[in-house]
Amino acid sequence: MNVTFFRWIPLLYFKIFHRVRFYGCENVPDSGPVVIAPNHISFYDPIIVAIGIKRDMEFMAWDRLFSIPILNRVIRFFGAFPVELTKFDKSAYINALKALNNGHALMLFPEGRRSIDGKIKEYKLGLARIVFKTNAQIVPVTIVGAYAAWPKHKKLPRPKRILVYYHKPMTIEKRKFQDMKTRNEFFAKVTNQVMEVIGSKL
Repeated sequence: MNVTFFRWIPLLYFKIFHRVRFYGCENVPDSGPVVIAPNHISFYDPIIVAIGIKRDMEFMAWDRLFSIPILNRVIRFFGAFPVELTKFDKSAYINALKALNNGHALMLFPEGRRSIDGKIKEYKLGLARIVFKTNAQIVPVTIVGAYAAWPKHKKLPRPKRILVYYHKPMTIEKRKFQDMKTRNEFFAKVTNQVMEVIGSKL
């Protein structure tokens, strides 16, 4: 079943309660492997990014959420697969590669975890590593206002306005590396470029 058919349900909520606005939706490719890379500031982030575009996508979700019976079925339906946040999760990594190698869209947060203060924090290299291995494009996404609407320390959301910006796609050039240090420096450079684009609207 096409998940995008049901996007009007959360979209209506966000339109009414948060006066959401989406910009640059046309920058997301209609097909082919692509990583959607947003900043991570709220519980809302995966949903708010997904409903702004008319394309199904898969995304990593905290593994503990899958222990909640009803929520487990809902987030799996919408494309989520579990990831262990405290260590490298080989299974989640393989699932991410599989999604992109099958030509799907995959949402990855470069920072890994939600920000505790709404600001961009230190990023991880997983995004660049996955993109490099799959030849996927990267679409940086900036979420503005979601932290004020529903920050990490609040149990319930507040009616604050949310804006979402989908930036132009980026690609990573293929190259060979002399050693792991050189490779990681390249991955860090790529990820830093992505974070600079995200930060341009903050």
